[in-house]
Amino acid sequence: MIAASAFTVFALGLRHGADPDHLAAIDNVTRNAYPRAPRLSRFVGTLFAGGHSIMVLAISLLVGWLGARFATHGAAIETAGTWVSIVVLLAIAAANFRALRSGSERVAGLKTRLLPRALREGGSALLAVPIGLLFGFGFETSSQLATYAVVFAADAGVLGAAAVGAMFCAGMVCTDTLDSVLVHRLVAHRSGALPSVMRVWIGSVTVLAVAVALYELAQVLGWRSPVSDLAVSSALVSALLVVFAYVFVRTRRVQTAAGFTTPSASSQRSRCSR
Repeated sequence: MIAASAFTVFALGLRHGADPDHLAAIDNVTRNAYPRAPRLSRFVGTLFAGGHSIMVLAISLLVGWLGARFATHGAAIETAGTWVSIVVLLAIAAANFRALRSGSERVAGLKTRLLPRALREGGSALLAVPIGLLFGFGFETSSQLATYAVVFAADAGVLGAAAVGAMFCAGMVCTDTLDSVLVHRLVAHRSGALPSVMRVWIGSVTVLAVAVALYELAQVLGWRSPVSDLAVSSALVSALLVVFAYVFVRTRRVQTAAGFTTPSASSQRSRCSR
């Protein structure tokens, strides 16, 4: 059961890394850390996922240890967690819609606003670890709930639970790392064209939050998806990868244009001095 579910759990981890609250938190820490540690800030997502993984693994181990005693409450926990997830996602979508209207260049997140000021505004990239750890509390995301459901169903004890948790965390590390690399690129390559790129980025997070919220709401109300969770997770992550690719292409064009401008200007100055 564990081996058969490994790829599905990995895909759920990729999807969890694309959670709008993750994207917002990583965006915030990367921007704050860039002035002090431009190189390390590129890996804020990896640090965040590392802290988050500690909590995910701890909860997975607890679920695996409790086994059937906890599984009897699994359905109720999943339903409650899904409703919380829907509310949080819609709140994130509303916050980012306001950010788009106000011209903000930062992704808005719900949990980020609830963090202590020292974590929310700190300039160290290492703050991503405790922030990720704090984000690991709770059962409020569908991908996390689905992973714990695999642990419930497997009933493979602590070792099986650790294997499920590890696969989930591996997927999450991949997506979160990509996110911080993208934000680092946005911060590092400033130009007049980048505000429009940021609007695409914030708009994508908004659409993602609404899409996942509506999908979860439909399922809670009784609709059964004709496709598997694996297919849904793959679609969401693929859509995010398209946005990543778009941002990298746009910023690459900006960087290339800047690279051509500088030598041209210097050569003109050289001619004038002669």
